[in-house]
Amino acid sequence: MELFNENSKLASVILKDHSLLPVINRLGIQLGFGDKTIRDICAEKGIDLNFFVETINVFHYEAYFPEKRLLDFPVSMVIDYLIKTHRYYIDYLIPENDRLIELFLLASPDESTDNGLVRKFYAKFKEKFVIHINFEEREMFPYILELNAVITNPEIRNQFTKKYPDFSITSFEKEHSQMDDKMDDLKNIIIKYLPPNYDQNRGNSFLANLFMFEKDLKNHSRIEDHILIPKVKQLEKLLESHE
Repeated sequence: MELFNENSKLASVILKDHSLLPVINRLGIQLGFGDKTIRDICAEKGIDLNFFVETINVFHYEAYFPEKRLLDFPVSMVIDYLIKTHRYYIDYLIPENDRLIELFLLASPDESTDNGLVRKFYAKFKEKFVIHINFEEREMFPYILELNAVITNPEIRNQFTKKYPDFSITSFEKEHSQMDDKMDDLKNIIIKYLPPNYDQNRGNSFLANLFMFEKDLKNHSRIEDHILIPKVKQLEKLLESHE
């Protein structure tokens, strides 16, 4: 598959892969950029060119994941992008899923036990997902940013160790893998237990949105699992070596 580069016209990028629209929004760009190249737009917006190019290619081509290059980006830049992704999930994707699943279930002529199962399982997934995001933003991300600050400013080391005496990034990894499993379970439950007389158009709209959510979440998880967490482990080892 063709990869994009700094000389690619952003309009052509979107025409080739419209699923990148929310990605470029999270990177700080809205439509209306004419025939400008990625390099031109990033220069105008003050966006890191290499981070932009690598991120859209990661989302565009599933087999593409240049870990060595991505590991060079500052943790603050990666976290800023991840937080913007969270806002996209909370402010748009989840409310849209809520709307579509209710339209779909209400369109079924008879309320069935299968409808109740789908609704219950979706509600449980959403609850766990929101808890997961809150954990990242309230505990994990601040920990990472403060850890990074300690490395550059050793004078605040004692303050940091008192605040986080037992926390390590490994405690997050287990929870994260469980969240991915829950998305797979949700998708399978809905596909297997759709009532036989469901409204096909509304059902397909909901599932299409759910699959889009799943694709975005998997790429989001790859960035966290293969970029952010390894960088944090490096910082933790560096902190330990200075004890």
